[in-house]
Amino acid sequence: MTLEGMLGPNGRLDEARGMKVDAPDALCVAADGRLLVSDGQRVMALAAWGDEPEHFASFDAPVTALCQGFGGFVAVGLADGAVWVLDGYGLPVEGWPLPAGQVASVVDCAFTPAGELLLVDCGYRSSENLLALAAWDEQARGRLLSLSRSGELRVVTSGLHCPMGVCLDPDGAPLVSLLEKAMIIDASGKVRQAGYPGYLGRLRRTATGYALACWSRRDPLIEFLKTEQAFVEKMKANVEPRHWIGPRIKPEFSHDFPIELGATRLFGEVKPWAPSFSYGLVIEMDESLMPVGSMQSRANGHRHGICDVAVWNGHLVAASKGSGEILYLGSRA
Repeated sequence: MTLEGMLGPNGRLDEARGMKVDAPDALCVAADGRLLVSDGQRVMALAAWGDEPEHFASFDAPVTALCQGFGGFVAVGLADGAVWVLDGYGLPVEGWPLPAGQVASVVDCAFTPAGELLLVDCGYRSSENLLALAAWDEQARGRLLSLSRSGELRVVTSGLHCPMGVCLDPDGAPLVSLLEKAMIIDASGKVRQAGYPGYLGRLRRTATGYALACWSRRDPLIEFLKTEQAFVEKMKANVEPRHWIGPRIKPEFSHDFPIELGATRLFGEVKPWAPSFSYGLVIEMDESLMPVGSMQSRANGHRHGICDVAVWNGHLVAASKGSGEILYLGSRA
């Protein structure tokens, strides 16, 4: 898929209302209707757009996953692989033990109708540059796991290439988004839809289908270099991962970044159509996971690195790591 037709370029993310958050990552809606937002090692609660966020819970590691379900419980995944389950007041619930160390990093979670907690382990530690590594790493180390309240951890699917999100379809079956492979699969590994023009983040149900957060759009230079194995091996051997040619979260420019960034300015101005390793993209999809619309922040925008979306009071909300904001996107959900 390319950014045309239903996915034609637009500036809807840059036009949306925003609220600053120091380190946004995960979103979910609590049983009482408040929007929960991860902010580094904290989870904040927002009763209404424009209100001052209230403290909900704090942890010893950055919060990398949130979900609500199973009696109003809130599950919290941490960068070190630990998982907590909280009640509606932000207090720990007895049981559900998963200490740090059993998984690399929990990047998303979802409660099943049966009361189990699905966990997405992307396979990369929080200290690793996930976006840089996943673009060039052929090793499929990610897993979809299931945690019961008794503490039993079961592998649902293994051998996944950088899974980033999990969502239940209308029948309660899990769908998993794969960041670099640009596809959505089911628990058996069967491809449900593929060819998306972005590096996929989390997938969420909406009233009309699904919304898909994308870390960035797919870059033609990166796709071309996948055919140039000798160059890639030399880059990986001699250059730090943060300087690899790969997707990025922020629209930063520096003399020591890959040479493609030297072409992004014309008469001193970044053009919206310029090549860019970072981008803001939310894809709206129907029940069959086919795109029906999009919200974008182009090369000259700053709301890049969209990592999560949520439907809150009938409105779509997104988290931008690139700009450090949550975005209020309107009622198209």
